[in-house]
Amino acid sequence: MLPRVKVGVGCFVVRRVAGVTQFLLGERHGGLSPGLWGLPGGHLEFGEQWSECAQRETHEECGIDIADWRHVATTNDIFENSHYVTVFMKAEFDAERMRVKLAEPHKCKQWIWVSWEEL
Repeated sequence: MLPRVKVGVGCFVVRRVAGVTQFLLGERHGGLSPGLWGLPGGHLEFGEQWSECAQRETHEECGIDIADWRHVATTNDIFENSHYVTVFMKAEFDAERMRVKLAEPHKCKQWIWVSWEEL
């Protein structure tokens, strides 16, 4: 039997500071990319909409609740031993009413805000 394709959802949580767009990145402990930086996100659960997955994952990982997600891109990544379809979603962060926290410190060391230029 062939391995199954997995579906992941990557979440671009964005904010604007002094006219610069920044997004949230986390330094990972484990999973697919230990020691690397990545977006909040995770696997799509059976029967779940992409936006529901984005909302659930950002709540579980960052302690934030965002309901208004939109699809921005999809990738089809085939590796030697795995195959992922990743759906990227985007939502605006409201600094007036939200605070990012390290909700899963066993999975992520820290969350930081970065701009494309800083990468």
